[in-house]
Amino acid sequence: MIRRYCLFPLLIFPLFAAADRTTPTWKGPDRSVYVVTQNHYAEGYTPEGDTAKFGDLIAIEIFSPRGPKAEENPVYKIGEHIALFVGGQRQGEVRIKKVMPLQCDSSAALVSIDPSFHISKDIMALASNSAQIRPHPNSQRQGSEAERNYARQLAMNEFRKHALPATLAKSIKIDKLVVTKLGDVDSEFLVGSLSLVTKGAGHDLFLIVKIAESAATVEFARYHKTTDLEDGTDSEDVSFVDQLDLDGDGFDEIVVEVTGYENEEFAIYHRSNASCSQFILAARAAASFHRVIRSRDFRCA
Repeated sequence: MIRRYCLFPLLIFPLFAAADRTTPTWKGPDRSVYVVTQNHYAEGYTPEGDTAKFGDLIAIEIFSPRGPKAEENPVYKIGEHIALFVGGQRQGEVRIKKVMPLQCDSSAALVSIDPSFHISKDIMALASNSAQIRPHPNSQRQGSEAERNYARQLAMNEFRKHALPATLAKSIKIDKLVVTKLGDVDSEFLVGSLSLVTKGAGHDLFLIVKIAESAATVEFARYHKTTDLEDGTDSEDVSFVDQLDLDGDGFDEIVVEVTGYENEEFAIYHRSNASCSQFILAARAAASFHRVIRSRDFRCA
């Protein structure tokens, strides 16, 4: 089976009050935000020219304060230097060398980086020149066995809400799990993706879990069920990209990549109230192909 993934990089822009005026809103930073990664999306030829090669370092604009329409291309300024962050920590800068087609009428910037710092194929970093950003030391680490067990237990609690029996707990697979601090508090957070497969369906879960005083509580959960296990036409995988305090409020936003059938997009999550468990999708994204505007918000119980 061959899939052609369409990545729409310029999908994310500020989410302002809509019909429900009580819905939390997020203005976002005053400059564009980019994901910096080795190209693993596409390589080949397009009517607009060659794409970047696999392994080339590229920058994809995922947020713009300009609020452009989804059909408009992002703006990359050749020669511009953009501050680079990994795990919230400043790591030099990238320089835009060239603008190249990506896929499905989208584009990306080919960038260079200081040779003293290397972005491996497993790392996705963030870049922005916004003055609002509050960098901090990178506290990301792999979860201990106890923390991984916490994640499995809490994931099973979420899966049970979708009529899955507790007997499946041993079948839960941890796809990616990071332990990190997200703000000026001592608490650490588990951020990761877990999944399990049952007869005729796949179940995927993205979790943000707060660890405090030897206890763990779910702050955010995003569940998806896939019924087409052969071709994955209804699949959705959410994976952690990186974290960064984009708006200077002292608490990091979380950037994720959402991969579906023949489409990919990025989303930014914002913790709108540090006193309660409340993460909101801080941007709205146009779904691939159909250009349908979607937004989600998650409120304290």
